[in-house]
Amino acid sequence: MKQILSITAIVACLGGVLGAANFNVGVSGSDQGINGFSLSIGNYYGVPQQEVMVVERSVPRDEMSVVYYLARQSHRDTNFIINMRSRGMGWWDITRRLGLDPRSAYVVEGRNHRLRDAEIVDLVNVRFLSDYHHISPNEVRDRRRRGEDYNRINEDYQGKKERPEHREERQNDKHGDRGEHGGRDNRGDR
Repeated sequence: MKQILSITAIVACLGGVLGAANFNVGVSGSDQGINGFSLSIGNYYGVPQQEVMVVERSVPRDEMSVVYYLARQSHRDTNFIINMRSRGMGWWDITRRLGLDPRSAYVVEGRNHRLRDAEIVDLVNVRFLSDYHHISPNEVRDRRRRGEDYNRINEDYQGKKERPEHREERQNDKHGDRGEHGGRDNRGDR
């Protein structure tokens, strides 16, 4: 009996240690929450971390922005969209089922063909990253062509936001390219 209690105590201790341990499946986190690409998506769409964590377990991380984008566009719950996806529906069909026109929802001009899931995921993630980090969609596309994944692109721009020299640049951007001195060069005559 004492041996069973000892084993139970050890298992309980290990469970507590493992429960508080950090995990890494493309994002970093702990029992305190998440960060990285998933957190940026949650911040962009204004949803709590707990919901982001549930969605992250339900669909591949690259598809999370599509779930939130469609939820916003259709005014539907993310669970409704995730359920359709888990039943094997493609993003094009889900978009139509939500009452949205896929060509206008994804701003596709001049294409007569049905978009594949990968194309839809890319269109939504490019839009998300460019809007969230205030960069050109072409910059995101160029980095994708060079083989960078969405998480890496997000981390790079997130890191730039957090560095002190970029905080100063953002403050100067608020005053336009001319700065707060009306375009005068304060570095002396040249």
